[in-house]
Amino acid sequence: MGLEFNATLLAQIVDFIILLVFLRLVVYKPLVKVLGDRSEHIAGNIAAAEQERQEAEQLKAGYEAEMRRAREQTQEIIQKATKAGEDQALEIIENAKNEAGRIKDAALAEIEREKQKAVAELREQVATLSVLVAGKIINKNMTNQIQRSMIDNFIKEAGELQ
Repeated sequence: MGLEFNATLLAQIVDFIILLVFLRLVVYKPLVKVLGDRSEHIAGNIAAAEQERQEAEQLKAGYEAEMRRAREQTQEIIQKATKAGEDQALEIIENAKNEAGRIKDAALAEIEREKQKAVAELREQVATLSVLVAGKIINKNMTNQIQRSMIDNFIKEAGELQ
């Protein structure tokens, strides 16, 4: 494979050279002028900054004295606020512990009530099912008195198992 002539590449090179010449003629001179003006402006700013620095040093000494007094006052305020915050935090924690204990006790009481209710319902259901099963096993008609006697005996036995 030999090198082939590429017209697009040649056109791009020519366009690039034209762009460089255009930039040199149109942009470079104004850019150099802007940079020169900027250098003069910076030199003026440096002189003004030096004068302001000296004034600032004088003000700094006065402000440092005021800052020391302000820091001392701030330290006192922070110590008072910290102490008040700690006291309030301890109070909040104590209240939260009391509330948590109360909620826990109420939940335990509710659980116990629900447990007793569930046990009673379960006993009733087991008794009814036991009577039905016993009736089928015996295959005879039971009187209400015999049925009630069997339920009471079953409940008594179930209560002893707990």
